[in-house]
Amino acid sequence: MTSQKHTWTPTESKTTGTRCRNCGTHVTQQFARVFGDNGDVVHGCPSCTTYREMQSGGHLPTQ
Repeated sequence: MTSQKHTWTPTESKTTGTRCRNCGTHVTQQFARVFGDNGDVVHGCPSCTTYREMQSGGHLPTQ
């Protein structure tokens, strides 16, 4: 029996890539999970938003 070990690479993304909805910059899946909305959609990244806005949720659209 052969077992394959899959390595988890949080800084890598799938080939399709996750992009910021505001500016289109590529972001990692881990970034989307932390700073994205509940669906891991990124509405602001370090290229177009300050970290203060991202930490407070100020970059997320209001509903």
